[in-house]
Amino acid sequence: MKSLRTASKFAIVVLGLVFASPVLADTPKVLLVPGIGMEGASWRAVFEKLTAKGIETKVLQLPFTSMPDDVKAARRAIRQEDGPMVLVGHSYGGMIITQAAQEPAARALVYIAAFQPEVGDSLASLNATMPPAMSADPLTISEDGYFTVKDAVWMKDVANGLSPADATYTANAQAAANIAIFTQTAQFAAWHGLPVWSAVATRDRTVSPDLQRWMSERSGAQTIEIAAGHLLPMSHPNDIAELIERAVASVR
Repeated sequence: MKSLRTASKFAIVVLGLVFASPVLADTPKVLLVPGIGMEGASWRAVFEKLTAKGIETKVLQLPFTSMPDDVKAARRAIRQEDGPMVLVGHSYGGMIITQAAQEPAARALVYIAAFQPEVGDSLASLNATMPPAMSADPLTISEDGYFTVKDAVWMKDVANGLSPADATYTANAQAAANIAIFTQTAQFAAWHGLPVWSAVATRDRTVSPDLQRWMSERSGAQTIEIAAGHLLPMSHPNDIAELIERAVASVR
């Protein structure tokens, strides 16, 4: 009798694993895409909160050599993973996920103080419709056409709301980006066919909050608003992680 009970328990465990495997395989992963000039480390707090919930999460590093190159990097990262993915973009990262989501594995889009382009939109054209409050003459441009944001402008207009230490770090950790990125246009707009979530930063001086709201309305995004500056993944990681979790739960 004891051996029969043991065999029964073993069979239940085996059956549980068999039936559980497809569920685990279908659980979406998350790909976090940073904003222009930002390193992937800006997502660290969000990454830790998602992984603590058992959500497998990848952080993309972009080359910033051109928007097509950045889209290729995102599509490559999606293809390297098995199963469905939720793509999350901060700022310029929204331009990238909107186009990279033509990969079949992409199941949802999450925009964090991000651009949500239509086909033919560029950073320059979107910003021109509703200009941000960023200071005049914000860029330092190298002879070979790469730019960074001037430290004083970054501290005032990009990192507002961060601690002085974090603001200083992000200003000095910028990755130079090709100036051509501003005028290169989106070739695909995945939000037409995928569910969308967004977080609007109401104190953003880098991307106009009104522009964020307008793009979110256009894409049909489920939207939250956070009274903070542009770098929401660093200033409000709990809110951002919770928003991403909603997107993940919706496509399981």
